[in-house]
Amino acid sequence: MRPTKTKALPFRLPLRSAQLILRPLERTDAPKVATLAGDWDVARWTLDIPHPYDMTMARDFMVFAQDEFLSQRRIILAMVARVSGDLVGVISLTRNGTDEGEIGYWVGRPYQGKGYAREAAALAIALGFEALAMRRVVAACMPDNEPSWRVMEHCGMTYVEAIQRWSITRRTTFDLSLYAIERPEVRSD
Repeated sequence: MRPTKTKALPFRLPLRSAQLILRPLERTDAPKVATLAGDWDVARWTLDIPHPYDMTMARDFMVFAQDEFLSQRRIILAMVARVSGDLVGVISLTRNGTDEGEIGYWVGRPYQGKGYAREAAALAIALGFEALAMRRVVAACMPDNEPSWRVMEHCGMTYVEAIQRWSITRRTTFDLSLYAIERPEVRSD
C-alpha cells in the first residue's frame, strides 16, 4: 500500500536553472525514460539501469521514484529542457545518512553535451546544502566516464578515492571514482 501522506518538503518544486526545470517524475514520463535509458550508450555508464530496458521497467521505475519521493529518502527528479519541454534525463539526491547525500544522474544521448547534467547537479547539490542541511554531497562514476567526472569537478566536487560498488542490476562489482563537496562554512561576521 502506498503512503497517502508525507511530511512537508523543506523546499518548493519545481527547481529551475538557466536551461532546466527539475520536477518529480510522472507516470506519463515512462515512454521517454524507456527510450532514453534504453540506449546502451546511456545505460552502460550506470549501475542501476539494466540493459535491455523496456517500458515495463520504466513504468516500475516511475512507481519506485514516486514512493522514494514520498518517503523523502531519495529525491528523483526529471530534467526537463525549459525551451523544448523535453525530458532530457533524470537526477537523484539520496540521503546516505542524516548529513550526507549522494547525487546520481544520466542524460539521454540526444541531449548530451549541452550542460544539462552540470546544471542539474549544481541544483541538486544546492538542494542538499540549503534545504536539507547536508554537510556533504558525494557522487561516483566510472573512472573512464570523463563527461561525468567533469560535471562533478565543475560543481566544485573533488576526487576522494577509488571505491567498488556491487550492481544488483548488472550482477557485478564496478570500480568507481568517488567525488565529494563539503557544505561551505557560513560565516557570522
